[in-house]
Amino acid sequence: MEPTLFHRGSLITFQPKGSDKEQCLGYLMHFRGHGVYEPTFGKVDVTPSEADAHNAALSGAEIQGLDGNCRIGMGGAFHIGASSGRPAIRTFTGAVVAEDVAVKGGSVTFHRRGMTFKGRKRNDDLLFFERVA
Repeated sequence: MEPTLFHRGSLITFQPKGSDKEQCLGYLMHFRGHGVYEPTFGKVDVTPSEADAHNAALSGAEIQGLDGNCRIGMGGAFHIGASSGRPAIRTFTGAVVAEDVAVKGGSVTFHRRGMTFKGRKRNDDLLFFERVA
């Protein structure tokens, strides 16, 4: 069952049953002819433009969270890809998180604003990075 959605046109949120706090939706994917889908709820009643605005806000919030709130031991999930032939860390929407990236075997390290994050590459390009310094 789809929850009641708030803040359309920005970071879309919902209030989980039994909670007094709002939580944001995950990244939204629009499949032309089929609708907009969210990882937890499946198809949601959101327009493609609302999904784009939400995804942009969520991407920005993830980066802002790293810069302003990420203490050692905390982290986030980001994608590893290439930028000009070199590894780069990006959000789901492609926003660059870091281009100062080192890959050694399955270990991936990146630096951002004086902080160091490490992740372990498995079978896909989505890694959880933990702040280590």
